[in-house]
Amino acid sequence: MNLVDVRRLQTENHMNIFSKITGHLISVPARIKGMKFGKNSFIGPGYTVAPILGGVTLGNNVIVGRNAWLDISRNTKGGQIIIGGGTQIGRNAVLSACKKISIGKKCLISYNVTLIDHDHDVFDPSISPMDAGITEGKEVIVEDECFIGAHSFILKGVHLGKHCVVGANSVVTNSFPAYSVIAGSPAKLIRNLKNIKDHGEENDNISLNASI
Repeated sequence: MNLVDVRRLQTENHMNIFSKITGHLISVPARIKGMKFGKNSFIGPGYTVAPILGGVTLGNNVIVGRNAWLDISRNTKGGQIIIGGGTQIGRNAVLSACKKISIGKKCLISYNVTLIDHDHDVFDPSISPMDAGITEGKEVIVEDECFIGAHSFILKGVHLGKHCVVGANSVVTNSFPAYSVIAGSPAKLIRNLKNIKDHGEENDNISLNASI
């Protein structure tokens, strides 16, 4: 190893240390409010500290992009948001739970994605939406290695199996088994990745938008 390589490694180490210190400082308000961070996990700047963050847990090596809204509902007790190790979530994400939202390991979730396990109770015309509150929560489960494209909504009670692929701008209202490729509003099954691999089917051209 020559002198140039040594200096490059020293610079990279200094940058890594600086990034970790900066990330830790950014996370301090969330930690004070009860949010739990695994090793090497970070949340970007601009996240909202007004919601309840106790009950939010990040596994190891999780990255949540800037301007996130992570919220445990004040209307219920014991709500949880669990994000598995190695998962990355893009900017402007909204995760709101009154029961539980569980995201598995090594998922990739693009920007402007919303996961919510309840609805606003807006169907009684005698009560304003401001006063009506929310419905009972139904757990949202996103298993390991899923991809969720930009501007998508994952709604209450949805269970996505391992390695599901959700196209951009989708509204997911139903559950889908492992390796499903889904898209649309409401989202519908387009392909199963196992069929593509095992039987040589061609994949449809759906917009995924993987940028986070």
